Amino acid sequence: MVLHPYDGVERRYRHTDAEPETGLAIVARLLGLPNISSSQVVGYDLSFYSGGIGVLDKLAITLQVDRSTWASIAEALRAKAPEQALQDADWADELVWLLTDEEEPIQIRESAVQFINRERCEFQAECRATNHILFADGSGVNWWLTLWGDDMTLNYCSYDQG
Repeated sequence: MVLHPYDGVERRYRHTDAEPETGLAIVARLLGLPNISSSQVVGYDLSFYSGGIGVLDKLAITLQVDRSTWASIAEALRAKAPEQALQDADWADELVWLLTDEEEPIQIRESAVQFINRERCEFQAECRATNHILFADGSGVNWWLTLWGDDMTLNYCSYDQG
């Protein structure tokens, strides 16, 4: 399944599609899971575009999970808490800029919550400071991926302009 054939056509997959098989396969691929059955509780809205301007993707997923699956997805996506990201000198400035448009945030977690709540889809749960909050390693202004939720629900949102 080619997600970016550079043909100038937007490909859109939603959990409300009459035929969800392709969308579910893409969700599994994005999350590093072997598969997702149509009986699982999954919400998604995936928009892929590639053409003359490059790539423009906006992806949102909500999935019921257990702790083990949460950990597996976070590891596959090399995701870290914002507080951990601040310890990485090569990444910290870019993440801070993404979240705050400033050089130094007063509270990185609160900035992450505000950012996620601006970017999430309507079907996704609101992010709270008490949630698990992770960003994929290297997330910055042109490409980012975030995960948030509790021990039973994982929310995924990403953007790529490349």
